[in-house]
Amino acid sequence: MVTGMTRQRIIPHLLPSLVLLTLATVATLFNQQLQPQWITPLIWSPYILVIIGAALALQFAKRQLLISVSLTLVNYWLIRHFLQAPIDEPQVRYVYTLLVIGLPVLMLLNQSVTERGLTHPNSVVIAGLASMTIGIASASYILNGAALLQWLDQYFLPRSYDGLLISSNGLLLSVLLLTLSLALLLWHKTTIHAGLFCVMLANLIPLYCLDIAYISSIFCTTAVLIALATGIKTSHDLAYRDPLTGLNGRRKLFERLASLSRRYSLAMLDIDHFKKFNDTYGHDVGDDVLAMVASKIAEVRGGGEVFRYGGEEFTLIFSSRNKEDAKAYLDEVRELIANTPFVVRDRSKRKTASAEQRNKGSQRHKKVQITVSIGVSEYSAEQTKPEQIIKAADKALYRAKEQGRNCVIVG
Repeated sequence: MVTGMTRQRIIPHLLPSLVLLTLATVATLFNQQLQPQWITPLIWSPYILVIIGAALALQFAKRQLLISVSLTLVNYWLIRHFLQAPIDEPQVRYVYTLLVIGLPVLMLLNQSVTERGLTHPNSVVIAGLASMTIGIASASYILNGAALLQWLDQYFLPRSYDGLLISSNGLLLSVLLLTLSLALLLWHKTTIHAGLFCVMLANLIPLYCLDIAYISSIFCTTAVLIALATGIKTSHDLAYRDPLTGLNGRRKLFERLASLSRRYSLAMLDIDHFKKFNDTYGHDVGDDVLAMVASKIAEVRGGGEVFRYGGEEFTLIFSSRNKEDAKAYLDEVRELIANTPFVVRDRSKRKTASAEQRNKGSQRHKKVQITVSIGVSEYSAEQTKPEQIIKAADKALYRAKEQGRNCVIVG
């Protein structure tokens, strides 16, 4: 079951793509009202957008983006050049069947393999597999097309189903692959997985409803727009988001502070004894602590915005709230973290130990208490600049440390 927290994380990633898909659906419903002067730009728009998308992917070395727009280009070109004739023609049926089977498989492969840039071996392997698939499919049809098509027709002969033009097995397979793509999205909950899932969906819809005029132009344009939006958002996240915690970083913090022109409160939060914890258990476990604390801080109420300031320090902003109001919400977060047991596991032994040893070891996992100290200050006539408010919150934080830690001090 998808929890409320999971939905909260997934929906922002999916929303832009879903809006584009909705607009494409509306455009398809009104395709008969399309003015003649718009037909040529519509037909050429996927090609133009693919060039832009490929340039963006090359600029930022994004293999998943480059392959997704390239496969969209192949899909659109094949639809435009081979699938405009009746489906009972052998070549048309062959190309159609291979698109229904092969396109989602390649897109799922592209989504499932971790992004490591364009020069990593996995990028070469995936691009090679895609090229080899197209080459083998073309050569096989040239050499023995009739026999191959006869075999494919046994399992994937296209049929009409109330407006759909696809075989039952083809529909089942493509929906299964879409479901696997969605599962990857639910597992990773990232912008790129949301975008790649919607790109696959936008490419498959024209194959399901092939008889609708201009549907391939509309949805392939949408697919590339989704890929472009995903690439831009991912690049933005690299610049502004902390990769370990998923929170906005210091650059985003100062941009947000610059946009605030009215009263607000600001808190500085620090994990107690974090350096000692890191020295004792190692940086991997320390990273787990940072991620756990970040996830709990993100649950803050009162409209608090959370940023990773650096190291073990986090910053929270409460717009239009004074420091006393903010303190109540910060105390909730402090108590939540203090009451969340953290289990220290030895990762190095887990990789080499037997199953029996791991089971025995799980009995001896050490539970430790993680606490935080927080200092909070606010915008006032005496301190109007963000730097002044951060400095005041820092002073309050140090007082919290001096008073025994695991507390919130108002400065």
